[in-house]
Amino acid sequence: MPMLAAALLLSACGETSADNSEELLISSASSLTDVMLSAEKAFNQTHPDVEVAFNFGSSSKLRNQIEQGAPVDLFLSASAQDVDMLKKDGLVQEQTIQNFAENRLVLASVGQLKETDPVQLLKDSKGVVAVGEPESVPIGFYTKKALSGIGVWDSLEGSLIFAKDARQVLSYIESGNAEMGVIYSSDAAQSTNLQTAIGLPQDGLEIVYPAAIVEGTNNKEAAEAFLEFLMSEEGQQLLEEYGFMPVKGAQPDA
Repeated sequence: MPMLAAALLLSACGETSADNSEELLISSASSLTDVMLSAEKAFNQTHPDVEVAFNFGSSSKLRNQIEQGAPVDLFLSASAQDVDMLKKDGLVQEQTIQNFAENRLVLASVGQLKETDPVQLLKDSKGVVAVGEPESVPIGFYTKKALSGIGVWDSLEGSLIFAKDARQVLSYIESGNAEMGVIYSSDAAQSTNLQTAIGLPQDGLEIVYPAAIVEGTNNKEAAEAFLEFLMSEEGQQLLEEYGFMPVKGAQPDA
């Protein structure tokens, strides 16, 4: 009996500890990796009891995980389409969806490029060009749309190396596996290895980052608090420091 009583007591203690822990599970686009790790530190200054756990990856992969029932409280996507798909299936709370950052595309290289016109650079390229996989990751979709718009996508066939997410595109460029590549301006701003980053024409192309609280979250209050922080003046300034652009609707701190 004493051993049974002790076992029951330990079990009860374990349950109490788990109940008191407040873990916020965030699935985040890989292009947000650095800024989110800094945001976590800033957020914990005012929410020290919330333990933030990130799962970084391509937005489409993270969406698939949510569709398959992965435990997630907050989804930070680089693609409005992925959030819309989850909304259609009732897997995110529609009223919580909001854009918290914007981005742009740049043509980047570790070498010093003589030409400043990105269209001419791509037309003249004899080397490998790194891009995201257009059918499965947001940066690939955005890149194909932008390069098709300036009439160079088809001409690059055979010269492209495809990456699984935005960070892998940057890795291909920095490692020398590609002569140049198309990345987000935020990744270019954070890299210390790039010598060239030229903005790409992207008329009509909006790169927005929407957030949504996942349906069935066990930690809605913490998810709301983190999203509120991202939309605050402090959160928007932090995003700008990492090369992102602020969004309309962000509220200054009271």
